[in-house]
Amino acid sequence: MPRGTKGGRCGGAAERLAMILLAAAFLTRTAFAQDPRSLFTQARQLQEKGDLPGAESLYRQFLKVAPNSAEGHANLGIVLAHENKFEAAIREYKTALSINPSLHGLELNLGITYFRNNDYSQAVGPLEKAFSLNPADPQARELLGLTYVQLDRFAEAIRCLAPLQPQGDPAVLYALAACYVRLGKAAEAGDIIGNLLAKEPDSARIHFLLGETYLGVNEFPQALGEFQRVYAAEPTWPQIHFLVGAVLARLGRFAEAEENLRAELRADPQSFAARFVLGALLSKQARYDDAIHLLSEAHQSNPGDADTLYELARAEWKKGDANHAERHARQAVGANPKNRQAHYLLGEIARKAGDRSTADREFAVAASLSASESERDILRLTELSKPAQK
Repeated sequence: MPRGTKGGRCGGAAERLAMILLAAAFLTRTAFAQDPRSLFTQARQLQEKGDLPGAESLYRQFLKVAPNSAEGHANLGIVLAHENKFEAAIREYKTALSINPSLHGLELNLGITYFRNNDYSQAVGPLEKAFSLNPADPQARELLGLTYVQLDRFAEAIRCLAPLQPQGDPAVLYALAACYVRLGKAAEAGDIIGNLLAKEPDSARIHFLLGETYLGVNEFPQALGEFQRVYAAEPTWPQIHFLVGAVLARLGRFAEAEENLRAELRADPQSFAARFVLGALLSKQARYDDAIHLLSEAHQSNPGDADTLYELARAEWKKGDANHAERHARQAVGANPKNRQAHYLLGEIARKAGDRSTADREFAVAASLSASESERDILRLTELSKPAQK
């Protein structure tokens, strides 16, 4: 009995202690269950103070208690976006929208986060919706317009951004001018660029845009001068050696052009644009082995480019490799049936082989597609320079 009594007393104490601990845990959980908003309030206070890690931690605790709170997910998304955790922020915004699709401002936040993450194809949908819900919001208008620019939807970008032009924001003005350049509207672009130059006379990006404007009207010496100003101001400007080299090639200054194009390839050995232009330049100088090497590399990185296929076929034909030349010329017209030069080359190859009917047919197609070579060259150069925007 004494032993049993002693054991009973210990067991009773342990049971009482366990019950006390369970009660405390229950009361703690009950307090949170009864008032989860206290966690939300504390998290928001930390967020307002700029303690983002602390706010993130408390929002996550709150969402464990209230997983269906659209506001909780939305605020956590804001915190994560400020921490540059864009993918996680996007997930939280989407969860919040699935719970409450009408939550104020959330579409705009989602679009902004996609934009900051450089995912413009995903940003455009939320931004369009945010703009439709509040057309008077200048932020939604500007971001949507800038997103259209990134997606090469230049006419839509102009419609969005033009009403903001009187505000004089350089970012908006630059984007508008770039759109006008891309649409070939040099006069409209020139007016805006003049305004920008008055404000930022030494700005590399303004001189870059002015260089592109000169390209659009075939004023190559002026374009070269502007691109050289860009290089002087910012030697690391993307593709600047390519642009200078390509314009020099267009002006017939081949040695200087080659020097700049090779400098571009040293800076970016994978540059399709530099390989293409340098390969075409060497081919025109009858340096066919080097040209074929560069153009083959350009073709491998961009197999469907019709102009690369044509230049490669031309170099092979000039070197005496008719079989490869014919194959690549046919691939060129397959990629672009309006490639006049490739049709003409196929006619030359067929005539040399004694196939008069094929030659006549290809020459006839080429004649029907006659176009200004200078226009084609400049359009191609402008297209190749598109990634150079900063």
